[in-house]
Amino acid sequence: MAEKEKRIYPGELLKEARKKKGRKYRKLSSELGIPEKYLEALEENNFSIMAGPTYVRGYLRAYAKKLDLDPELVITAFERYLKDRRKQEKSSLKKDNKKGRKQKFSFLYASILLVIILLIIFVPERNTETSENKGIDTYTEEEIPDFKEILPGLEVEKEVNFEQTSSTIPPNLTISELSTDKEASSAVIEKANDQIIEAINTIEMNFSGDCWIEIMDNNRRLEYQLAKAGSSIYVKGAGPFKLIIGNSNRVELFYNGAKISLASTTNVKTNVSCLVLPKGRCSEFTLPN
Repeated sequence: MAEKEKRIYPGELLKEARKKKGRKYRKLSSELGIPEKYLEALEENNFSIMAGPTYVRGYLRAYAKKLDLDPELVITAFERYLKDRRKQEKSSLKKDNKKGRKQKFSFLYASILLVIILLIIFVPERNTETSENKGIDTYTEEEIPDFKEILPGLEVEKEVNFEQTSSTIPPNLTISELSTDKEASSAVIEKANDQIIEAINTIEMNFSGDCWIEIMDNNRRLEYQLAKAGSSIYVKGAGPFKLIIGNSNRVELFYNGAKISLASTTNVKTNVSCLVLPKGRCSEFTLPN
C-alpha cells in the first residue's frame, strides 16, 4: 500500500477530485484563467507542454485549491514525479550507452574477423606464387653466361685503361718556357700587390678651428675647401700627397694612422704649412689643369 502511494502523481489526485465534484474543464478554465489544454495536461501528468516546473507548481496549487485539495499534497506528488522521471532518464541513458558500446564492440569484432578471413584466403595464394617462382633460373655473379657465346655477332667494347689516358705536356712546350711564364706571373702578382698597398695610404685631419686646405694626390686635387671647426676630413690614395694648410696650428694631421707634426713645415708669419707625404718637396707638384 505504501509502495502504491509513492507512485501516485498529481494528475491522479486532480482527476479524481474533479470527477467527484462533477466539474467540467471549460468552467474551471474560465474560473482559474488556465487554458483547458493545460488542465487536461495536469491530470495526464503531461507537464512537458508547459514553460517549466515553476509554472507547473503554480497551476497545480491553483487547481488543487479550486478542487478543495491540499496544495502541499499535490506539490509533493509532483516532486515525486520529477524524481522518478530523473531516475528513468538516467536508466535510459545507461541503457543507450551500453547498447552503443555493444554495437561498437560488435563492429570491432566483425572487422577483426574479416581481417583474419582475408589473411587465410590470400596468404596461401602468395606462398603458392613464391613456390612457382622458384622454377625461374637464377645466376650468381660467377654463373652469368657469356653473351658472346650466345650471340656471336655481338661486339663488346674493350675496357678503358685510365692510366694510359693521363694528360701529358705538349711536345712543343719546354721546361724553360714554363719557368719563364711562372716568373712573369709572379712579377705581375707582385706588382699588383704593390699597387694595392700603395692605394691604401690614408690622410686624416681634425680641425679645432676654421682652416683653408688643399690636398693633392700625384697632381690630382682631392680636397680644396674651407674646413669648419669641429669637422674632420678623411681621404685615401696612392700618393705622394701634397698638403697646403692655412691656420695650421688648428689642425691635427694623421698619415696612415701616425700623427704628423706641422711645426717644421709651417711659415711662422703666415701660419700656412706646405708638406709632402710620405716625403718630398712642395715644388715638385704642379697645379692641376
